[in-house]
Amino acid sequence: MLLDLGLQVVAPDLMGFGGTDAPHVQPDSGHLSTYSLKRASDDIAALASLLHVDRFILGGHDWGGAVVYRVALWHPERVTGIFSVCTPYNAPSKTFVSLDQVVQRAPQFGYQKHLAGPEVEAEIKGKVQLRRFLNGMYGARTATKESLFDPKIGINFRVLPELGKSKLLTDEEMVYYVDEYDRHGMHGTLNWVSHRPLRLSPALLSS
Repeated sequence: MLLDLGLQVVAPDLMGFGGTDAPHVQPDSGHLSTYSLKRASDDIAALASLLHVDRFILGGHDWGGAVVYRVALWHPERVTGIFSVCTPYNAPSKTFVSLDQVVQRAPQFGYQKHLAGPEVEAEIKGKVQLRRFLNGMYGARTATKESLFDPKIGINFRVLPELGKSKLLTDEEMVYYVDEYDRHGMHGTLNWVSHRPLRLSPALLSS
């Protein structure tokens, strides 16, 4: 659709996804800024400069949507317009709200506590498990209509081997996604949840 409008389109991945680097960092490593919104915003601006694009329209989905807003805040001279899918605007705040507090107010975000812990990364390894995981995340159900994902709880590993086939992905698309996630494993992807405190920390709000 965007190409039909005569626009040049660039679709970068967030750090940890696709062909990007996916540094393995732990919460106490001192290198958490790799997965911060500030770092991602600066990366987008640097990529635009590399492509000799002075100003651009920026869109994103989920965590990418959060990045879109921050690029507009930290690099306003580069942005002519933004759009975000499924991510509402959250203004920077010097008051940190923990994930526990978020879940207490909005239980549907309970799954983020599961993703932020060690269990999902430890369980979803290798192409077989990645295929099952992606299959379930794209809506596959068991014969008894059980799903893999519960927004209040997280991932139900028990049903992984019992899931049918997702109707949302073709075989070719599934192979592509499995290969992409298998490149670095789940660590980089899950860092966007597990390193949430850094993205909201006051130190980064003025940087």
